[in-house]
Amino acid sequence: MLRCSHVICKVDDVRSLVRDYEDLGFTMEWGSAPERARNAFVRFADGPFLEFFELTAAARRWRRPVGLLFGAAAGDRLARWAQPGQGCRDLALETEATSLADTRAALRSAGVSTSRVIKGKRTRPDGQLVRYEFLATRPVGLPLVVSAYDPPQRSAGMVHRNGARGIGRVRFAVADADRPAMDLLLGNDPYLSVVPAAASEVLGVELEGLQAELDPAKLHGALLSPMTTSKRKGTS
Repeated sequence: MLRCSHVICKVDDVRSLVRDYEDLGFTMEWGSAPERARNAFVRFADGPFLEFFELTAAARRWRRPVGLLFGAAAGDRLARWAQPGQGCRDLALETEATSLADTRAALRSAGVSTSRVIKGKRTRPDGQLVRYEFLATRPVGLPLVVSAYDPPQRSAGMVHRNGARGIGRVRFAVADADRPAMDLLLGNDPYLSVVPAAASEVLGVELEGLQAELDPAKLHGALLSPMTTSKRKGTS
């Protein structure tokens, strides 16, 4: 069974994003050396995290080449990520294994269309090499699937000045046509609140412990708010 891994948000300028989120009271983690990084994270002691990545609209021109190399689902995903504007672009679900071969085979045998398994790696600012795998699902509104990270990337000592202790709930809309595949991907995950809608997409993220509403002008399109109740809801 897959579990909620992280919410993926696209931004126009990751350095501006990091400055603004630090002003909002978050402790930010660069994906790689800050002078060349194109992504950054908000992590917590446990549970899902937030990833912010920089991507220009010009990346949509790579849809066909990426689709030919890794499968149409990967090309579709890139085009979705590169759409104009900023904000939540994807939900990632995670396996417990560092390889996605068995997960991909199980999904495809159950009728879920996927890309090929894509191997990724990055070097953190401290020099540690991180390896992982991911695959795209189709239709494009369904969540991305990622492997466990090698080595694990949880931040046990992470503290945020604004009081945020973790993601309490991710509100995720699922179109009727996508619901059978979504049910195959996910069980009753405590971090996800799934609601029916016309299109499948992330509707918002509620943060446990957040002490006040965040300035929308500094969120770069991300839909973040304090947890409205103490009880997490699973799929519906």
